[in-house]
Amino acid sequence: MLGRFVSSLVSAFVLTTTAASAAVAPPQPTRGPLPGVTERTGNGQVGKGRAAVVADLNGRPIQLTSYGTIDFQAQGNGFALWAWQPDRRRFIKTDYEEVAVSPDGRWTVARLESSREPGQDRLRILDRTTGKSRDVAIQLTEYTPADTENGGTQYPQMRWPRWSPDGQKLLFTVSLARQGDRSAGVMILDLPDFTPRFLKIHKALVTVGGFEWNHDGTRFLVRHGRLGGTTVRLYDLQGKATREYQVRGRPGGDGRGVFSPSGKRFVTACLPLEKAACVWDAVTGKAVTRLPIVAGPQPTTLGWYDEKHLLISTAAGIGIVDLKGQVIETLLKLGRASQIYPHFSALK
Repeated sequence: MLGRFVSSLVSAFVLTTTAASAAVAPPQPTRGPLPGVTERTGNGQVGKGRAAVVADLNGRPIQLTSYGTIDFQAQGNGFALWAWQPDRRRFIKTDYEEVAVSPDGRWTVARLESSREPGQDRLRILDRTTGKSRDVAIQLTEYTPADTENGGTQYPQMRWPRWSPDGQKLLFTVSLARQGDRSAGVMILDLPDFTPRFLKIHKALVTVGGFEWNHDGTRFLVRHGRLGGTTVRLYDLQGKATREYQVRGRPGGDGRGVFSPSGKRFVTACLPLEKAACVWDAVTGKAVTRLPIVAGPQPTTLGWYDEKHLLISTAAGIGIVDLKGQVIETLLKLGRASQIYPHFSALK
């Protein structure tokens, strides 16, 4: 087994004791305001931001699992991650950097803010069916060394956890220590034991988002090249490049992911500052459509909602948009100055 895999049961923290399974979807966030959101007012002061769930999220192919906020008055970067806790029916402020919920709603995997030792990333794995959790420590410097240029030391990091569509694998982007916008490779954790497996893949461009799954979990993909001239590359589960699309933009991995559920199309944020969503044909690589992103609170391309709709930002907040650019439904209503970074993932 590659690397050092250390896990221990943790009794001090339990996300939930509510049983969940693939057959019964966990409760989704209800309509109402989201806590912890701030914004800068016109006089430079910091006030309470406006962000709310405005639709019934139950029975959908996606789930709102977490969102990030910024506290402008806090020391440091002031970032906080709020995770949805189904048994308590509310969002809880955490000390996690990131969190990812499996498509069947059973597993929550959180990347912890601090490590026990340099060059080590720690994950907290929570099983909602048993209410138990365990910590997993992965020594990244075994795969890619630290960098000590300019008198300081930088270490590689695991970022952007992504569940495979079948919920059997978890994909992390591993950054290159000496160059933060380039990858050292990917770390794949295989269920049921969450055994880590590292694949070396250099030179992928990971400025905003990293590696993502394709529609059936048999491949993963990433933006490649340099800003102003990038492509999208597909890799197999052994880390071999299998295809390269000559398309523009960052793959949008939220919601149902980069590829539509059938795998016939994929989406990227294809203009600077995320001003447009581009849909491409997965067979030919040719453009299908380009949808302008309106100047909303956080302009961005998230990913697919279903086969015919995207999950992207709208003038009101975050909504479901068809391939002609028509807003079908608003899910989150956001104030224009509100600092919030929501994360949606797939739900079986």
